[in-house]
Amino acid sequence: MPFPRNLTVAGCLLALSASALAQGTQLAYGGRVVPPMTGPQLPDLGGDPAPPAPRPQWDHALPFFAQKVIDRGIDLPNPYDIGASLYLGREERVLSSLAVGFNGGPKTNADFVSFPRADIKTQSFQLQAGAWVFPFLNLYAIGGYTQGTGEIDIEMSGKGLMEYLGVPGCNLAPALQPELCSRTLKGTAHAKYHGKSYGAGATVAGAHRNLFFALPITYVISDLTMSDTNAKTWNIAPRIGYNQHLGEGGMLTWYVGGTYLKSDINITGTADFDTAGTPLAPVTSMSYSIHVEPKHRWNALVGANWTLNKMWSVMAEVGFAGAREDLLFTAFYRF
Repeated sequence: MPFPRNLTVAGCLLALSASALAQGTQLAYGGRVVPPMTGPQLPDLGGDPAPPAPRPQWDHALPFFAQKVIDRGIDLPNPYDIGASLYLGREERVLSSLAVGFNGGPKTNADFVSFPRADIKTQSFQLQAGAWVFPFLNLYAIGGYTQGTGEIDIEMSGKGLMEYLGVPGCNLAPALQPELCSRTLKGTAHAKYHGKSYGAGATVAGAHRNLFFALPITYVISDLTMSDTNAKTWNIAPRIGYNQHLGEGGMLTWYVGGTYLKSDINITGTADFDTAGTPLAPVTSMSYSIHVEPKHRWNALVGANWTLNKMWSVMAEVGFAGAREDLLFTAFYRF
């Protein structure tokens, strides 16, 4: 496969995400972008010609075709990498496919119950290991721990609740109806969750002159408390940026991009409502099962990566817009 002379292939390793929420919820996301290494130094065409440099030899098993690439004057990053990342995020979620049960009864569909807002805050620590299989393709595995909190607003029609429980009264004339028939019961479920996540992904990446691009695609499974299924998440995060060479200080890469998050999870939980002074018991307990997904699948991001040398790099990234705001910090060691 031919490569332009000034193309430097590099890495961008993006990880993790999973989602849910409620009296139990979860959102786990982690990511990373590692830009190209410094490109080859071309000879000075003025003055006396320099003696030919010895032909460099690639002494690693990976990536495949590495020797052909460096023979064309292209500088490759070290092929193997391990990294650690810390993610802090806040996100709104959308709830659907609701099933509820009351006072220990079975769960069924109930259109008189709604969840108008679900706000999640997450902290996630992730580890990653990967390798360049081809000069333009990195494969990686990830694993980590996630914890967080959430607030889920719940609204319920008093009339709908009485009819669902088979309690008479709301079919009477308005003046004779219990006060609960005209009320909307409101509450907030406070979620606390934790658990483990693992997954794998691939990044296609490269650079031309001082511009770089990366397209990481990651699939993650998360096993978190308060969920009756494993969370399954796809994360796609295209990035494009500019390499600023710092001489002996390495290279600083500024970049912009976006993150696409598609998750599939069902969560369960309970909430209690004060129904004292009504035809119902003083406290009505509601259990629920619900499908959770991002309110907006895309958000924007800006970030910077400092490549100190061929072994070490650190990165900071800010996500914004849509319904997701996050911070990401990552460090990588390459060998």
